Amino acid sequence: MRAASKLLLLFYKFMAKKTKPKKSGMLKRRQQKRQKKMLRRRLAMPKRVPQQPASTEQLEQLLSTLPTLAFEPELTDLNMNKSEFKALLDSDTREVDIFMKLLTEDFIADLSQRLAQLEETNPEKSIKSVLSKATRHQIENSDKISYLSNPLLIAIFLKTHASIEGLKLDLGSMPKAMEEFDQRNHKFIQEITDKIEDSGKQELVTNTEEELFADEDNEERIPAIEESVYKKFIKLVSTEKQEKVEEDLDVFLVDFQPPPIAEWDMRLVKRFLSKWFIENANPLEEDIDSMRESLLTLFQFLAEEKLLPETLLDPAKKYLQNE
Repeated sequence: MRAASKLLLLFYKFMAKKTKPKKSGMLKRRQQKRQKKMLRRRLAMPKRVPQQPASTEQLEQLLSTLPTLAFEPELTDLNMNKSEFKALLDSDTREVDIFMKLLTEDFIADLSQRLAQLEETNPEKSIKSVLSKATRHQIENSDKISYLSNPLLIAIFLKTHASIEGLKLDLGSMPKAMEEFDQRNHKFIQEITDKIEDSGKQELVTNTEEELFADEDNEERIPAIEESVYKKFIKLVSTEKQEKVEEDLDVFLVDFQPPPIAEWDMRLVKRFLSKWFIENANPLEEDIDSMRESLLTLFQFLAEEKLLPETLLDPAKKYLQNE
């Protein structure tokens, strides 16, 4: 494999690497439920002949376009801090260390904003738009060390360096400059490759352990409400509200994991709605209102079934109605 290809494929590996999504509250839960339904539909479908994966050559061809974004109108005048760059060059600082030091928050923010403009000015499925979005995703969701795998950042670095030296680095001479950069820093880049791959393996182990522990917890936990009682309750909920009520109570009964009904009290209700729900679900105001209504509906049903502690319904009703 050619030396410059190492950088391009390393960037591709980073973009393909599975990362944990950030919490986005109730919206995330609804998306997950839709994904599960979609998965069930796919499993029921006839098997299709899988398409051949993209070849290394095709990936290289796509990603080799990335450095050319540095010459787009939105990024043409973008440089790293020249005065700091020159000072670092005069101090005989190692090239990769100069690169890292110049990746300041201000520079990254400026680049991210320009890439967003580049996305907007090109068709959504165009190569320029796709690569702009991919680069923004990397610089907003990774640490500095992985930036060395991003050909666009390296291209801007090399353009800035050439400008300081009174030279002009154009689109035609960029591939050779990047090849030489890679050759000069081959050992360091190889170390980064190994770290990213090791990190991916460790993340896989960690995720597997978390899933195993979660399964064990689910097996040992006694549900707060018997399944037959819950099914009876859901049947009484109106059709138009049923899905929303189930989503809300899934958060309360499955995620929050309250103790058996006999142990419920106002402290538990307030701890869930005023603290746990806010911190773990990142709800909107409408989500909070919906949860209040769903809990109140459940409590009223449980009271009618003589399952809710007698002293809980009235204060809970007042609290949930936000009086």
